[in-house]
Amino acid sequence: MDNSLDQYSKPIKQEDTNLSTIYWLNFRVSKKGRLFMPIYDERFPFKFQVKYSYLSKFLEKDNVSGNHYHKIKEEILIPLQGSFEIFLENIVTKEKEVISMNGNDNKGIYIRTGISHKVISKDNTGLLLVLASTNSTSADENEYIVR
Repeated sequence: MDNSLDQYSKPIKQEDTNLSTIYWLNFRVSKKGRLFMPIYDERFPFKFQVKYSYLSKFLEKDNVSGNHYHKIKEEILIPLQGSFEIFLENIVTKEKEVISMNGNDNKGIYIRTGISHKVISKDNTGLLLVLASTNSTSADENEYIVR
């Protein structure tokens, strides 16, 4: 069995910040003018099993998503198109981080429970893929404004 493509089934590297983990996704040129990049593979070192995913499409610059935290759901945000600023705050310690990402970075960011998050689109349009440990419920979306 040829496992030469297995190298693309795991991130190139990961970096832990105080409030998140950033994954650098691996890709290869598959055919002329096209890239091949796995977004999810059961072998990825994600901190949870992905059970739910969705796309968040931003239709205007400075559009804000989030301003909440979860007690149950963990998420990985992967910008596919556009530029974003991701604001994080630990709801207990009040520690904050701001991380900039765009669709050309080939990165994903892990958001654990208890970390309030806000995503701001810095372009006129943007597309964000969200991989989650569980489906969205109103009981688990706890409003918390990140400033």
